[in-house]
Formats: sequence, structure tokens, C-alpha cells
Amino acid sequence: MRIITFNCPGNFDINMFGEFDLFFIQRMPRNMLWEIAPYEYHTSYINNYESRGLGIVSKNLLLENNIKFSKFSVYAENALECQGKYWQILNIDTRFYGLGTMPIKIINALPSFPEEESGTTDVHRIAQTAELLDMIDDNTVLVGDFHSTDENLELELKLESRNLINYIKDYTFTCEDGTTGSLDKIITTNTSSIRISNVSVITNYLRDHIQGHWPIAFDLEI
Repeated sequence: MRIITFNCPGNFDINMFGEFDLFFIQRMPRNMLWEIAPYEYHTSYINNYESRGLGIVSKNLLLENNIKFSKFSVYAENALECQGKYWQILNIDTRFYGLGTMPIKIINALPSFPEEESGTTDVHRIAQTAELLDMIDDNTVLVGDFHSTDENLELELKLESRNLINYIKDYTFTCEDGTTGSLDKIITTNTSSIRISNVSVITNYLRDHIQGHWPIAFDLEI
């Protein structure tokens, strides 16, 4: 199963990054749904605030009865559209893909980033990130942007102490000054039988701004 995940800066062509079975989008503009519609892909979307939210796009897997949404336990009620409010889970019957009989779930989420004008603080970021990490078991994959490299995560968020592994080793974000960091994550437990491979950060396309996240593609097998 080929999967792409992207904390996008705005609207983009869903097919510009190559073949995929599932596409997980953080900060997805709501109006992208109308741009995707002509492809007759299956979509699931939830607003985080005004006009952006979490989106999942599937080429073949029906999403309607396989999605769960919920709000974070802690969030800023009047935050901006790029902040975290909801998380989204896709439950997959792996028999559909010929991957075996073990059901798996993929969590798509964007914890809040501290921002004074948005009313969000480190309290929101840490609490939301911890809530996501607490949800991971051996049947789970978590994708999203943690706003931090693995080594700079707070003690209560450290992946090693939680028996978790992040499969992204290359940089996923470029700053205005050209410096880079790996902020996005693909996480499972160390004991999971889910196999993540062929992880690649897609940087070979033109975009309007230097600063921003890059899409990440990977293969998932059971």
C-alpha cells in the first residue's frame, strides 16, 4: 500500500506527487474537496477551525464507515485554522488490500503550534502530542507534524521511552534561511508487525515559498 502524507501550505494537485493508495493531509484547505471531486476519489474531511482541517483521500478504499473523529482533550477554542482541534482515525480491513487479516488504524493529526495570536501555547502542543502518542498500539500508524525533531521532544514525549519509532530520517521542513529539520513523523510501536518501507521526502517539485513542509511517501505492509 502506497501512502503519502503532507502538511500542506495550501491547495495542490492531489496527483502531482505520483501514485498512491491513501493520501493523508494536514491543514487541508476545505475547497480542495471540490478540486478532488472530478477524480472520483473517496474523501473524508473535518474542519479544525474555519477553512482548513484534516483530510484523507483514497483511490479505492471506501472511507464513509471507516473514519473516526474526535476533539483533543485540550485545545484553544478560538485558534487559527492551522492549529489542532480534531484528530482523525482511518480503520482499515487489511483483507481489502490482500495484506493479511489484522485490522490496522492510521491516525492523521496536527498538534497545535505555540502562537500568541492564535491563543495556543506549549501547553496545547505538549498535551495534544501526548494524547496522540497515548493512542498508539501495535496495530497503529500515526502520521503528522510534531513541530519538533525527535531529539528535541520533551521528556514526556520521547519516543524511545514510549517504545515508539519514527521512520522518517531525512529532513521534512525547510526554513526561510535554507536550514532544514525533520518535523514530520511516521510512527509505530517498536513491536508492531506493520512494516514501513521506502520512506522518501518528495522535494523534486517547484513551490512558491522556500519555507514549508515537504510531502512524504512510504509503503505499508503487514
